[in-house]
Parts: sequence; C-alpha cells; structure tokens
Amino acid sequence: MDPVNGDPRPPRGGDRLLPGDTVTVYGGGGTSAVGTASVRRAATLLARAADDLRAAARCCLGVSRDLVPGSVLGEAGRTGAAWPGAAGAWPAAAGGVPGALAPTALALDEAARDTAGRLAERADRCDLLGWRLLRAAGLYEEAESTAHRLVGALVTAGAFGTGAAFGSLGWAALVGAGAAGGAEVAVRLAGGAATRGLSTAVTGWAAAGVTRGLAPWSDEAFAGLGGGVALTRPGLAGGRPGVAGGAGVLAHVARQVPVLGNADTGLRLTRLGPEDFAHGAVPAWSTSGAWSVQEALARIDDLYPGPGGAPSATIAVQRVTAPDGAVSWTVLVPGTQSALPADHPWDGRTDLELVAGELDGATAAIEGALADSGVGPDEPVTLVGHSLGGIAATALVSRAGFAERYRVGGLVTAGAPTGLLATPPGVPVLHLETPEELVSHTDGRSAAQNPRTHDRLTVVRSLRDSAAQADRAASGSLPQAHAVAAHVRTLDLAVASGDPRVTATVDRIGARLAGPTASTVFYRAERVGS
Repeated sequence: MDPVNGDPRPPRGGDRLLPGDTVTVYGGGGTSAVGTASVRRAATLLARAADDLRAAARCCLGVSRDLVPGSVLGEAGRTGAAWPGAAGAWPAAAGGVPGALAPTALALDEAARDTAGRLAERADRCDLLGWRLLRAAGLYEEAESTAHRLVGALVTAGAFGTGAAFGSLGWAALVGAGAAGGAEVAVRLAGGAATRGLSTAVTGWAAAGVTRGLAPWSDEAFAGLGGGVALTRPGLAGGRPGVAGGAGVLAHVARQVPVLGNADTGLRLTRLGPEDFAHGAVPAWSTSGAWSVQEALARIDDLYPGPGGAPSATIAVQRVTAPDGAVSWTVLVPGTQSALPADHPWDGRTDLELVAGELDGATAAIEGALADSGVGPDEPVTLVGHSLGGIAATALVSRAGFAERYRVGGLVTAGAPTGLLATPPGVPVLHLETPEELVSHTDGRSAAQNPRTHDRLTVVRSLRDSAAQADRAASGSLPQAHAVAAHVRTLDLAVASGDPRVTATVDRIGARLAGPTASTVFYRAERVGS
C-alpha cells in the first residue's frame, strides 16, 4: 500500500512502469477498442448530427414565421413589417383573430425561438467536438516521432540491402540461412546452451543490451531482410514480396540441399504411451480439463523434450465432456525443437514453410491427430500453440476448408508470427507477444500491425519497460522472453487489467476448455523418407 495516496499497487520504480501498465491490447470489440479509423467515423457522425440539429432549428424558426401571417399579425405579416418578437406588443386583434389568442401565440413563438437557439448551440458543439476528434486522430497518427520513423526506415533499408547482398552471394549463403531456420531456432539453441551452463558470454550484459536495443526495430529488420532475400530469387519467392517471399526462398533451400534437406514423402503419426515419456508417465493434467486459458497455455511446456520429458514433435489432443454431455476438444502444439531440418516437422524448415504460406508437416500432423481422435463436425475445437505451434494453428484455422470440416471454438497463440494470416470471422482469436522475444516479429509485423477485428485480439507486453526485476531480466534474454511462462504472465496481467476486450475473448475461449471428464491422446509426428 502506498502510504501517500492509498494506492494498493506498489509505487513506480524510477522511469519504469508497473507490470500491469506494460500491457497493450490491439483489436477486439467494445468501448475500449478505439482506433483512428473509428475516431474519424465518429467525427463524421458528429458532423451529420450537427447538420440535422441545424435543420431542426430552421424548422423551429419556420414555426415562428408561420405564426405571423394571417393568424395574428395580419397586415403586418403580409407587408413584411418587422416582427416585434418577445419585446414587441401584439395587436388586440389582427386579421380577424381575437386578441385573446395573442398571448398564446407569443408564448409559442418564444418557445420556438428558444428551441431553435438551443438546437443551433448544440450543433456548434457537435462541430467543435468533431473537429477535436479529427485533430486527436491526426495527432495520434503522428505520435510516432519523425526520428523514430526515420530510424525504422533506415533499419528496413539496411536490412533489405543486407538480405539482397546475402542472397546474391549464391546458394552457400542461402544454405546458412536455411540452417538457421529463423529467429526461433536461435532462441532454442540459446535456451539449450543456458541450461548447460555454456551461455555466460552469450547471455551476459552485452547480449542483453543488444536484445533490448534490437527489440523496437526487429519487425523493420525482418521485413527488410525478407524483402532483400526475395528480390534475389524472385522465381523461388513465387512472386511474393517481403518476408513471405524470402521465407519461400529459404524453405526451398532447406528442402533441396542434400546436406540439409530430407527426401521425405509423407508423414507418420504415432500415438504415445507413458513409456514414451522420459519420466515413464504422461503429464498429470491429461485426465483433467484446463480451467483457464492460462492453464491450457502453461501445459505446452510439458510437450517439449527436456524438462517436459516428452519425445520431440509431440502434440496433445484432449477431449472434454461438460456436465450436460457436450463434447469439446483442445489441441496443444509446442514450438520448434530442431535448428536443422530433422526427421520430424518441428524444425526450422517448417518455420520457413509456415511463414511462406506453403504446405508443411506441422499442420498435416495436427489435422491427422484430429481425424484419428474422431472429432465430430459439431464439436468445437480450440487450438493453443506456442511459437511454431502458434503459426501452425493459425495457418490451419485460416486455411480454406478447415472451418467447414471442424467447428473452431477458439485460437490462442504465444510468441508466434501470425500477422500475415487472416483468420475467419466468428472465431475468437488471442495472440500474446513481447517485443523482446523477437520471434513474433519474424513476419515483419509488429503487434500493432497485426490484423484487428472484433474477434481477433493481440496482447503485447513490453518487458524492458517494467519495474519488475523478473521482467527486466527476461527483457535481455531471448529464451526467457520467448518462454511459455512469460506469455502466461502477460495474459495474467491483461486479465487483471479488467480490459473488457480481454475478458470477453478469454471467457469465450475458456468456456470450451473445462469439464468434469477429460482424456488426452499424445501424438508424435515423424517424416517418412523415400
């Protein structure tokens, strides 16, 4: 408790923000969802309202004028004599009208004139408010400083040149890029090194400084690099500009180069038992539904090799039965687990194929698991994915025909570049991102540039701006910033903020996750060689 102002929250630490204040929400519906386009539309409506009010004022003045000729003023009205108004004296009788009606007519005239004045005043206020809204929209659109825009443009241009030069070096350079498999692969490698105690130099203060410094410009950097690589091989890019085209070029390299590629001809999906897990048992939650979106997301950690004990390329499909007997399904999908193309589709090659919008093994594995599980056409399916899993889940939901075969109940992604994909209307979608994990920006889009619809929400949290020590530490570490736990905390803070868009979306998705009866099947995907 702050002893000065009674605020139950801890005071701010220097120029840092309270963790809850580092959360920004884009998209969704409700009164909190205001963009410049909405502000401009509101200004237009106010202008129309002002016109209507002035038209009503003219009608009131017309009523006042109609009282003059023939009914009371008689000759004065017909000859255009001045209307005496409230201060003038009505004649005792005019045009055969008894003088007794004069006070009533005067009162009506005063009321009409007063109403006209009030309507005109409100029309002026609407005009003023509309002008202020337009000015606010313009200021908001210009809020990003000239220096910031200039630096962003320079970063994009420099990265574009680097990508073009990189691609022009020939296939050897592209092989190196294909081997890297995108930024997430670097994150995974760094995370593995950290767990082996080999990352002191990598994750030290220098690396932390670079990570924090690169975060604000990472979307421009990836956009430039992708565009540069796509330019060098337009045929392989398939006419797609930017990141999608560049990813297509590198995906082709990953498939075709003998050292990296796999001559796979299909996919094998295997059901897993307790003996397939390192600890000799499936995760404890396999027989219980998730009681929140946060819990469902946190479970993905148990699907990674290592601490989770799962085999590589493991996904989970859970069947939940509600008290009324209704059945729903939850699919949990982890992220990349191999830098180089591997014997399973959870690798750098699939990352590139997904960003390029090409057919891939991960979405095929998810579809195969749904078919094997026996999901009915009227049973809602919620997909929850981290990193590569988030891209694969979004690509699948966005793909023509999937929503016709399955009733999609919701989509949740964490640390996934999904800005290039369009999800169908009516499906509640929640994206979680942090700038410092960089992976979400590998599509060349920042969180603010993600598609914004009534059903689609992006929640982003700036770790570097937080006063919390844990957040500050994570802001300088790619593995920590990208970890599932960091995104779960982002969602916790967003829900605690009370933002109605977050609450509505989480409630819509969460309603499909819980139930008294649940069973889970775990699958491993493998590529089948020729």
